Amino acid sequence: MSRSPSEDNSSFTSRSSSEDELKPLATETYFEALPSPVYAPRSPKKKYMVLVISIISFIVCMALASIYGVNYDELKKEEVVVPPRFAEVRNLSTWSEEKVCGKRDEAANMTIWNDVVNKTSDLIEDQFTIAIQTYKRSAQLNKTLLHLTENKVPSLYEIVVVWNEIDKTPPPDYMSEHGVLVRYRRSKKNSLNQKFLPDPLYRTQGILLSDDDWNYNTSGDLEYAFQEWRRAGMHRLTGAFGRCWTMNEVTETPMYNFNCKGQDSYSMILTGLAFTHISYLEYYHSEDDIMTGVRKLVDDSFNCEDIALNFVASMLTCEGPLLVLGKDKLDHQAARSGISSKPGHIGRRSACMKKFVDMFGYMPLHEVQGYLRRGVQAQQ
Repeated sequence: MSRSPSEDNSSFTSRSSSEDELKPLATETYFEALPSPVYAPRSPKKKYMVLVISIISFIVCMALASIYGVNYDELKKEEVVVPPRFAEVRNLSTWSEEKVCGKRDEAANMTIWNDVVNKTSDLIEDQFTIAIQTYKRSAQLNKTLLHLTENKVPSLYEIVVVWNEIDKTPPPDYMSEHGVLVRYRRSKKNSLNQKFLPDPLYRTQGILLSDDDWNYNTSGDLEYAFQEWRRAGMHRLTGAFGRCWTMNEVTETPMYNFNCKGQDSYSMILTGLAFTHISYLEYYHSEDDIMTGVRKLVDDSFNCEDIALNFVASMLTCEGPLLVLGKDKLDHQAARSGISSKPGHIGRRSACMKKFVDMFGYMPLHEVQGYLRRGVQAQQ
């Protein structure tokens, strides 16, 4: 059977295509190929810089981890269990007393006050020092010292005699049989301000200011008064002699009142027998302008230092003093001479109050109605 020409041509074409398909692909020559990337090694200097930076970074990370890292020892500690406590019923009370501070922010020097509080905060808190001022009354002083040292007063740390008889050498210091040091401090001048001098040798926050002829009974009343002063907050003058004042309606000036019996309140405690925090003594003897004027007035009048300290304490705390009486009668050595026995004493103190009000710019004293007394009194 013969083939047609068309069949031969198609067969040739197919064969030719197959032959072309089987031909090897054209190979690129070296000159026709794209250039390959060439590796350029870094310089040795850059290598060392990278190494140094890595080491420094590692050291810094380790240091930060040691400072701010997790304290695994703390995590291992057992959880602290707080034991249950008795509930405080007084926390249920809604009663509160609003303090009236008057012009305290204008009269008081906050910087000085805060500094002296911080300065004295590290002193002994649970013991006290007695500061007794004396002047030419050796008999009364010796009897008072004998009374204060005959019994052991648990919280009594030291007795300091403020010796205002500047022309006479005081007796030597001594230790009582109960281990209380009796130290004499000779004043540079005979001034009532010397009793309020914040002795740099004081070691207690609590100071019992005392004259040489009055004191609490040492069989229990003295310790009781000190502990009540601590419970009252240590920010109030606390003592045995309450005093008050009234307003003269004619002159509109304050009048000092010696006898508060029958009145509803008192606003001052005499510093002839009163506990105070040493910070008030520091403020009293500061360079504040008002305090400088107060000390000068006390020296000029040779009176009124106790009124002045009441003004200071009430101004700084916006609270009044606290009257605390013992179970027994006060020990009194019945001095025949004294500032309060001189004629015109009440008038001079009223004049002082007026001048203090002018200095402070207002009346800072606060009225107090309640007082504390040790023991149970006889019932009728």
